[in-house]
Amino acid sequence: MTIDNDFELDEEHPIPNLDVIDIWVILKTGGSRLLLIIASPLRDDRRSLERLMCKLERYMIYIKTAECVSNCGFATPENTQIIVKIHPDSSPIAFELLDRNRTWVRNNDATLVIETDGIVEAVH
Repeated sequence: MTIDNDFELDEEHPIPNLDVIDIWVILKTGGSRLLLIIASPLRDDRRSLERLMCKLERYMIYIKTAECVSNCGFATPENTQIIVKIHPDSSPIAFELLDRNRTWVRNNDATLVIETDGIVEAVH
């Protein structure tokens, strides 16, 4: 796979689509919750970690768009959360990468929340 393909739609990857907000909750009091769902274990290969960071960055860009501001008001770390619901069996490196980027997210007017609850493997 080439770098050009690293960020394209990939339904087989734990982060399949980088161009959508997985879940967007608009708060009546202003602000929002944007959920990034990683329902299957994320590995620590370069491509997976870059997809994670790209999607996180796109969420931070989105909270500053006219659409988001008109619906939620201006984002602040107090009223806006980016919640990454990540599969608990994901690589420890993925968790560490997220944790190390809390300040980056805060400097971009949101609070990063990392959760594993509610993510379970499908039973076949």
